[in-house]
Amino acid sequence: MQGKEGPEIRTHQTDQKELGKKRIPLREGLFVMPSRPGEKPCLLGSRCKGCGKMAFPPRSVCSDCYGEELERVPLSAKGQLYTYTIIGYPPPGLTAPYAIGYVDLPEGVRVFSILTEWDQRGLKVGMEVELVLDKFRDDKEGNEILTYKFRPLQEGRES
Repeated sequence: MQGKEGPEIRTHQTDQKELGKKRIPLREGLFVMPSRPGEKPCLLGSRCKGCGKMAFPPRSVCSDCYGEELERVPLSAKGQLYTYTIIGYPPPGLTAPYAIGYVDLPEGVRVFSILTEWDQRGLKVGMEVELVLDKFRDDKEGNEILTYKFRPLQEGRES
């Protein structure tokens, strides 16, 4: 749905339940959760109306011109892996090994993210990656807390 201010952006989805459990975003306003089958998630950024600077996560003040007129915009779900590292000794709550890295999106935004569905020998700087929403942890009520991650884009995978 398109309004005066651009596309309608839904950041929370409460109707997706599995055995009475909800899927809840780690933090409101970081990404759009799909509400229909086949719909893809996207990250939410901000664009300064004064200078056009894009940012993620969304900001209320532009880091370039210090303007305060910013709008929320959906960001591309595909990008290129700028750099990464593999962590062998995790903090509590994470399992090793896991990978983290920076992803460059076409809008000129560089996003820090956990990487998922990777093969240690298959990660390459410059490779194409795509956004996915994945479980981060369960809350005290057993609901899934979701976060954004990027995974390598593979030929033949429906994206």
